[in-house]
This record gives sequence, structure tokens and C-alpha cells, in this order.
Amino acid sequence: MIIVHDIASLKDIPVSFTLGSYDGLHTGHTLLLNELKKVAERSETASLVISFYPHPRKVVDRDYDMKLLNTKDEKIEIIGSMGIDLIHFINFTKEFSGTGYNEFYTDYIFAYLDVQNIVAGTNHHFGENRKGDNASLSDLCAQNSVNLISVPPVNFEGRTVSSTRIRRSLADGDVENASKMLGYDYFISGKIVRGKGLGAAIGFPTANMDVSSLEKVIPADGVYLTSVKKKGGEHAAVTNIGKNPTVGGSGMNIESHILDLNTDIYGETVNISFKKRMRDEIKFASEQELIRALKKDVAQAEEIIKAAGSEK
Repeated sequence: MIIVHDIASLKDIPVSFTLGSYDGLHTGHTLLLNELKKVAERSETASLVISFYPHPRKVVDRDYDMKLLNTKDEKIEIIGSMGIDLIHFINFTKEFSGTGYNEFYTDYIFAYLDVQNIVAGTNHHFGENRKGDNASLSDLCAQNSVNLISVPPVNFEGRTVSSTRIRRSLADGDVENASKMLGYDYFISGKIVRGKGLGAAIGFPTANMDVSSLEKVIPADGVYLTSVKKKGGEHAAVTNIGKNPTVGGSGMNIESHILDLNTDIYGETVNISFKKRMRDEIKFASEQELIRALKKDVAQAEEIIKAAGSEK
């Protein structure tokens, strides 16, 4: 996939495109992007995704602490893996947020692109205050001799899949349903840094992720079965998110006890995928109680892994 920095460079290339923030590329987006690919192949045009950076909510509501489901680089990787030809990011500014939907398509899209087809969700909204919708887009396409292909939303448990629903699931620690809506295990990436060594002191060494620069949503505090992907392989782990109250911890910590790896991975960047939430983070009365709980966590994780393997 090619990252297009100047949209005007595409003026001589017939395109089929879709537009959206695509934060938390989920099953609804997958359906839409697969349709875009099919439409582009049928019409012998290039498939183009137009997205925004930074996320519009970060610009229009600066008081809101916006955490992402996918970073820009993750978006590029996932969309590229689906076979899309081109991606272009609009620099979303406060000034740009005031662009009306008609003005946007007339002065930005149709002025610079040879658009043959537009693929959009039936609940698609765009332009200033999201006033543009599927009906207004249909009118714009008719006026410009462009085919509009409308894609219905995807439902999960009777309701539409959305980034908002996925965020709420993660806030509740429900990583399993979040992953079902995404179509892949929710993950975060970061560098492993040296901690206080408290885990190693009680027989449960942990890889501590640097959370200071994380842009992404962090699931609710608790203990999770996870998979830690690093250079050279992927390993099952028990990951604790929280404050480590039993040992007087504070702030946000993400610590993974990797089940089958004893080597030092300080300084490495790893990817933690969340499989299942096993329990709340608890303040135990003593260090011994904590150790017993950690042993149970590891045993439970191994049982889950064994059961999953036997089902294959």
C-alpha cells in the first residue's frame, strides 16, 4: 500500500474510495474495506482510503482525553494487510473542522480526484458538525456522475458495532467482546523498561511496559491472560494492569509475567494482545497471599491455554 502525502498527485488515476476516521478498525470497517476492494477490482480503479490525522475528536474537543484504539501506524498496517492500494491522511485542524460537507466534496475531493466510486456506510456522517449523511452523499454523487455503494453496519449481540462500544467494553475489562467486535485481539505496544524488581523478588518476574507515551485505550485494571509478541516469538503471559496496591504501588502499571520466557527483554518494544480478563486487581493482606494468588493466576492461565489447544 502506498501512503499518499499530496492528494493532487492522484488527479490522473481513477479511484474508488472510502472516507473515515477508522479508529479501532473493526468488523464493520472490514466489511466496508472488503467491498471497496471488490468495487475497485470490478471497475479497474485504484482503491483509496482517506482518513484523518490527528483524530478529529482530539481537535474539536481538546478538554476530552482522547485515547485511540489504533494508532496511525497500526491503521496503515491493518489497512495495507487487506490489500488496499492507497491511503491518504488529511491534516485535521480546527480550521478544517469548519468545512461544510458540500464544500469538502466539491473543493477537496472532486476537485483533486478522478472519483469513479465511493463506498460508504449507511450511517456515514461527515463535514462540519457531521451534518453530511448518506442521503446528502447520494445527492453529491448523482451531481458528479459517481457511483455510491452503501454498506450496512455489522451487528454484534443485536447492536451496531462501533468504536464507542469497543471503548466501553475495554473500560469494563471485557476484552473478549471488544476483540470479537474488532475481529482480532485488542493489543497495545510499548517499550519494556526496568521496574522496581518487586515481581522478581517474590518469584514472579515481570516485563514492565512504559505507559508514559501510550496513545491507546488501556483496559480496566485487573489481571488478564495475554500474549506478548517480541522479536523472535510470541509468548503466553499473565498481565496485571493497575497500581500494585499490595506492595504499595501507585500510578498506572502494565506488568506481564511471561510464562515460558526467562530472558531479559529490557529495552525491547513488545506487543501485548489481550485474551481474557481473569480477575480484579486486589489489595491482599500480605505478600504471602499475593504469592498464592499469583500462583492461581498462572495455573488458571495454563488451564485456559490447554483447553483452547484441545478445541482446535
